Amino acid sequence: MMEQYKSIKADYDDSILFFRLGDFYEMFFEDAKLVSRLLELTLTGKSCGMEERAPMCGVPFHAADSYIEKLVRMGYKVAICEQLEDPAETKGMVKRGVVQVVTPGTVTSGAMLRENENNYLASAFLSKEGMALAYCDISTGELYVTEKDYGANLFEDLINQLVRIDAREVLINQQLEDAQGEGTIDDLTGAFVHTMPDPYYSKKAATDAIRAQFGDVSLTALGLEGRELAILTIGVLLSYLFETQKQNLEQLTNCRYYEIGNHMTLDKATIRNLELTETLYDKTTRGSLLWVLDKTSTAMGGRKMRQWLREPLNDAAEINQRLTAVETLVEDPLLLNNLVEALKHIYDFERLAGRIASGNANGKDMIALRNSTGYLPDLRSDLANTGAPLLQQLAAQIADLSPVHDRIQDMIVEEPPYTVKEGGLIRNGCSAELDDLKDSIKDAKQWIAGLENSEKERTGIQHLKVGYNKVFGYYIEISRSNLDMAPEEYVRKQTLVGGERFITPELKEKESLVLNAETKINKLEYDLFTELRKEIGTHIREIQETSAAIAALDVLCAYATVSGRLGYTKPVVDDSLKLEIRSGRHPVIEQTTEQGMFVANDTYMDEEKQSMLIITGPNMAGKSTYMRQTALIVLMAQAGCFVPCESARIGVCDRIFTRIGASDNLAQGQSTFFVEMSELAYILRNAGPRSLVILDEIGRGTSTYDGLSIAWSTVEYLCNEKNRIRTLFATHYHEMTALEESLRGVVNLNVDVSESGGNIVFLHKIVPGSASRSYGVHVARLAGVPEQLLSNAENKLTQLENEGRGSRVEQAFARKEEDVQQISFFAEGPNPVLEQLRKLDLMEVTPSKAIAILEDLKEMLDD
Repeated sequence: MMEQYKSIKADYDDSILFFRLGDFYEMFFEDAKLVSRLLELTLTGKSCGMEERAPMCGVPFHAADSYIEKLVRMGYKVAICEQLEDPAETKGMVKRGVVQVVTPGTVTSGAMLRENENNYLASAFLSKEGMALAYCDISTGELYVTEKDYGANLFEDLINQLVRIDAREVLINQQLEDAQGEGTIDDLTGAFVHTMPDPYYSKKAATDAIRAQFGDVSLTALGLEGRELAILTIGVLLSYLFETQKQNLEQLTNCRYYEIGNHMTLDKATIRNLELTETLYDKTTRGSLLWVLDKTSTAMGGRKMRQWLREPLNDAAEINQRLTAVETLVEDPLLLNNLVEALKHIYDFERLAGRIASGNANGKDMIALRNSTGYLPDLRSDLANTGAPLLQQLAAQIADLSPVHDRIQDMIVEEPPYTVKEGGLIRNGCSAELDDLKDSIKDAKQWIAGLENSEKERTGIQHLKVGYNKVFGYYIEISRSNLDMAPEEYVRKQTLVGGERFITPELKEKESLVLNAETKINKLEYDLFTELRKEIGTHIREIQETSAAIAALDVLCAYATVSGRLGYTKPVVDDSLKLEIRSGRHPVIEQTTEQGMFVANDTYMDEEKQSMLIITGPNMAGKSTYMRQTALIVLMAQAGCFVPCESARIGVCDRIFTRIGASDNLAQGQSTFFVEMSELAYILRNAGPRSLVILDEIGRGTSTYDGLSIAWSTVEYLCNEKNRIRTLFATHYHEMTALEESLRGVVNLNVDVSESGGNIVFLHKIVPGSASRSYGVHVARLAGVPEQLLSNAENKLTQLENEGRGSRVEQAFARKEEDVQQISFFAEGPNPVLEQLRKLDLMEVTPSKAIAILEDLKEMLDD
């Protein structure tokens, strides 16, 4: 057995080998040491004719999923080695072999999957010709591919795609591994990454893999004709799946090609900062946008909701199709209620299709599929009668699965067992052979069923009972106190602590008849069930298309439910560059505050007069809330949902960028300020005319003058004449408000504060103009900072304000265009200003020295 183990392990040295021995999966040697430590299992040993005992640990086979899940979530591969023969029918060594390799991206077990989340395996490729990406969820059968053969930021584009789908595992080529800088793919995406050997990326290997999966379907039909990089990438993905799943993947019925740019691009920082699917601090759904909107009724809809929030649409026509569908549902509460009630009864048959294709579906899965398909005709009818084009499209996409419903209804019993090899699955009347076998043992079963009462009456032993177990078969059990009353014909079979178990010749005869027939019945039922599973497998594609329609309908119904309940309104979405929101509200925060306490605010932006909103005001007054709610309203509208405001006009945004809060990456030696500047550089490099940029406190991670200079120049960069980018810019550098007078497109806003008798109240209202101070000491008082410290801080603040440091900086930065006088450095003749400048080593000027120089120069110019 150990030689067999070593031989199999040699082929899977990159995996933890779960080696089936009877009712356990055992691990040996280094695998055992590793797993015992990771899962806190007892490490034992096994003597096997070797000089040393083999380290060993194991888990029960019926509970293996939970252990495998923990290992896979840690990033390990698990090779499952099964007994391929029945030990009872085998002489000598039982044949064993690996039947599946479970990796983070290839999980199929329902116990390991999160119901409302996809589990994507991705294959990413980068070369001098371009980049490509393929990804799939084998539990649902989704398979997507794209490529891009131009652009300066291919690596960033690839990372954004991986972040968008939240890939669990990524296969990459060597060139892509070499292209990684300080930010590696696993750091940037959170996925587990494997570099695949070069032979996988040959054109022949890729096309062979595609042909093995899709047969004679042409590359044109798959959307791959002429897309060489996409072919290589999807070929590697399929080859990896064949190696790990050990079977053809019938649930992968089609490949969907998509173009990058069809959806709004959201990078990791934006998804995190806007808290789309989880909160920043405790990483839970509660408190996220998903928490507010996800009123879906099916697991399929839950996954689709996540997908739509992570990839809002960029096409105004498509967006308005969704909005019209939501409007139809909001305006027809009876229709909405009927749809939601039907959806509540629909099982996750998207993933069920995957289990059917892989041969893992059981009788209860079939009943769930039958019940789900029973609601489809009414759904199709209700949707077809609406006036919304998208709802009518979904109606047409819902297939007629009545043959599937009727076949399952005819064959499977109403309450089938979980297992498929122990009988009790098939209805009477489906098979004459099966019915004859059941009839042949009916009398024997009735005799056994009545044996207990008849023997009690015959022997007078009231505590006698008849039972059965797999080891000893049927038996008659008598307690120890009644053993002297046991008839002579009873044959002792087993001694217990409290009594004895017996058999009789007649009971043994009936047992033999029943068990032999039941073995045949169970095998025949399993064969009939397998045939049914294969028959339903021919409908996999129809089931998948229907499940996609049901998922989209579920999200639209959730949008309508939330919109009606919370008073959301239908936005106007067009191709302009305007952004106009009246009485906008933060969708999450208004649900966590007391009713009526949230203060609504307006937002107006365009590409000419008001592209840069500089927002000043105290900490905790609501600047970040205002900026985030603006971004969330745009994102919700482009995802097809109504929005929390009185009215909104949204000019489509192709990207949303956010730079909010302080963070560092100490593991890679990156300070808070370095991370801030890296994120800012990424935004400035990628933002375009249709982008929406949210910047909070740029430059606060360094000295005042450095930070102000960076913040000032950032505003100028985003507000230049050629390319004004819609930006909300929150800052405590009040000096920057002077830009409103000198730079077209800049508008000052501030958060209103009521101040009386030394006390202040944050009104959370955004008003025109700039704030005069930040009230930082007051916020510190609210946070509970000791009073002595606060008193000292107020004294120091007064001292600094009296010294007029703010006015110095204003003199340095806030000059109107007409006040600027230029002097040529090469002008002839004596000039004290030029003489002073010529003496300077400008590379050595410190901020404090620069202030002194400016003051000296000002005096000279005044003279």
